Amino acid sequence: MKLPDLYTDWKIVVGLALIMLGAGNWVIGLERTQTYSRMIAARASVGTATDNRSFDELEAGAGGAVLAPFSERERQTSYATARMDFYHAVFLAGRVMVLVGLLLTLFGFIGVIQRDSRRPFQRPREPFHARY
Repeated sequence: MKLPDLYTDWKIVVGLALIMLGAGNWVIGLERTQTYSRMIAARASVGTATDNRSFDELEAGAGGAVLAPFSERERQTSYATARMDFYHAVFLAGRVMVLVGLLLTLFGFIGVIQRDSRRPFQRPREPFHARY
């Protein structure tokens, strides 16, 4: 097995690219998810209401509290929740990309090894002429 066998196989190249891209997504998604999670937890400990209100909570005596606009603090918490959800999706997509990349690279290496092991058993393409 030679180096050109490895970098000319599309499975290995695409697999390694997926591993690198997925690892970047994994790390960034994990870091940012933790950051926004801490922001939401800090705002929740202050006593800020989150955007978990729903129309089921609307009663006759509620005075339209569900339909009231967010305060500035509630809006920031809602934005932080949305960002945390986005980076959580990036984190999960990164994990999937790394897994797919590892499997694709593994199958690529198996294919290259099989091709390399079959080479000695193939007939030569050009006829062998012995000179006497």
